[in-house]
Amino acid sequence: MDRQCVLFVVAHRSVERELLPTLQQTYEVVLARLRREALQIIDDEPPDLLLVDVPSIRFDISRFFECLDEVPVPITTFLLLGRGMRLDQIPRASGTLRHPFSPGQLMRRLARVMPQGAREIVEWESLCLDTENRFLIWHGQQEPLTPKQASLMLVLLAAPGTVVSREQLMMEVWGTDYMGDTRTLDVHIHWLRKALDQLHVPFEIETERGVGYRLIRA
Repeated sequence: MDRQCVLFVVAHRSVERELLPTLQQTYEVVLARLRREALQIIDDEPPDLLLVDVPSIRFDISRFFECLDEVPVPITTFLLLGRGMRLDQIPRASGTLRHPFSPGQLMRRLARVMPQGAREIVEWESLCLDTENRFLIWHGQQEPLTPKQASLMLVLLAAPGTVVSREQLMMEVWGTDYMGDTRTLDVHIHWLRKALDQLHVPFEIETERGVGYRLIRA
């Protein structure tokens, strides 16, 4: 499934370097530095969220938002503000955050305003998989997964307590029944186990030697 898209309008390289890697863990991120560049991207394919670093941009934010009013699709907006910037002097946005802040703080704030769209949650005993954004969730805590890790977890969550054969996992996640080299599967199972450990969940992926794996309560 495609991840949600963030159009990040930023002109300072230092801000880009600090925030981009964390943003890319969860979202598809498109960068723009100029007003016309951002508007062209929005015209071609509107993002799920527009993130603007106001202190760094070199164009009038109010005029930019006036142009957004002409876009037929509503766009969720989030503004990063500098010290001393007055809220009554900037356009109304879905959310704001003042420098300085950590990447983690930004991600938590974005999660509150990001439109949910067709988000699908698969759940077993309060262990949830957000298949749209590829998060493993346990009591509000989130652990990001790669596309293959999320697909693998989805198969295991669909049949909790049941051994899923290695052949079935290879076919459903990698689209092949070739079993000559299953190290890729073993590595992804290892990463999934680490993700579960990070969330401190009472579940584990058990190995049925020579057969496959199953998700069980520890």
